[in-house]
Amino acid sequence: MIKIDYPKQIKESVEELESRLKKERHPKVYRRLEILLWLKSGKVKTMKAACDLKGMNKSQGNKIWRKYREEGLESYLSMYKGIGRYSPIKDKKELQDRLSKEGFSTINEARLWILETYGISYTENGLGNFFRANRIKLKTGRSSHPKKDEKLRSAYKKI
Repeated sequence: MIKIDYPKQIKESVEELESRLKKERHPKVYRRLEILLWLKSGKVKTMKAACDLKGMNKSQGNKIWRKYREEGLESYLSMYKGIGRYSPIKDKKELQDRLSKEGFSTINEARLWILETYGISYTENGLGNFFRANRIKLKTGRSSHPKKDEKLRSAYKKI
């Protein structure tokens, strides 16, 4: 078994690690910083002991230690952020123009328009989820009375 001298291997000072720990809000990054701080200060002597205190596997601890040793503190503290799901209509110019000028009165109308224009089939729920995720609101006009007379309305406006 290889004995690692963690206080010498960790380049950052205890004060620097403590200040970063106070500022950190992400729970996984906080846990990683805490492990580094414990190893640097000598509170725990081995990665296994630190992982036991944090409820992690020893293999997880070895993996993040290797990452710290090879790539440095910033890489050790960075968490992978996925780009999310890709939507084929995300960057379609015609759709953006239609949404900004005319809009759609229903999601089904938008779904049919996308199917006719791009040949991309969406379910109503799927398209509704896409609109919500991208903060797109449907544009609807106010309903009008069925007995409304346009000629009388235009005559009234001219007066």
